Amino acid sequence: MKLKIADSLIAGFGFGTASGVITTMGMIVGLYSSSAARLAIIGGIFTVSVADALSDALGEHISEESKTHPKARDVRNITISTFFSKLIIGLSFVIPFIFLPVGHAVLISVIYSALVLILLSLRISKRTGQNRFEVITEHLLVGFAVVVITFFLGKWVETAFDNTSL
Repeated sequence: MKLKIADSLIAGFGFGTASGVITTMGMIVGLYSSSAARLAIIGGIFTVSVADALSDALGEHISEESKTHPKARDVRNITISTFFSKLIIGLSFVIPFIFLPVGHAVLISVIYSALVLILLSLRISKRTGQNRFEVITEHLLVGFAVVVITFFLGKWVETAFDNTSL
């Protein structure tokens, strides 16, 4: 007997996982490139994991409720699965920062992000019949863009708002 998982649970899990990886990775790279302070990065991971998980879960909840004749089960499923997947994925980024030097932890986080996006992309391509290499490439390019943009934003913040100018 094959277990049938509701589409709303899968949608919430996919959204929460992708958003958790991209948001947390961007925050880590931005903070690292502007300060490289372990405490700031760990605090940022906890803060963004909780606040953004709640925010995105509410956003998905409202989006689902906005549909014509929403099913209460679908609203509940997408809200809960978005919240927990985003929270767990986000918080998982703390682990390397506890055990490794900051620079190594950032590198591990980038690799971890890529692996999660690849696995999620493979699941999507299998479920939808899309070309797996196209799906993986699309998602990794977005992840790479976030890393590059947040790195340079962090560098800009470091130079624009250093202690001498405040």
